[in-house]
Amino acid sequence: MHVDVRLVVQMISPEQKKALETATVDPQRIVVRTPDEIEMPGEAVRASVTFSESDLGSYTLESIEDDWYITD
Repeated sequence: MHVDVRLVVQMISPEQKKALETATVDPQRIVVRTPDEIEMPGEAVRASVTFSESDLGSYTLESIEDDWYITD
């Protein structure tokens, strides 16, 4: 399953979109499945506004040719 990030961005508020521009990720909340695949729960996102699990969800990212892509 491929998640279209544009769809996720359409579902959050303008304030949340702006906050994502400077958001960081808490590496302790990332689950490393393999060196090329990680699970990133929404709760790992650290931003100036609050996001719920339903706002961002949880995503699997894979490294493909040195770039990271949401794959599930």
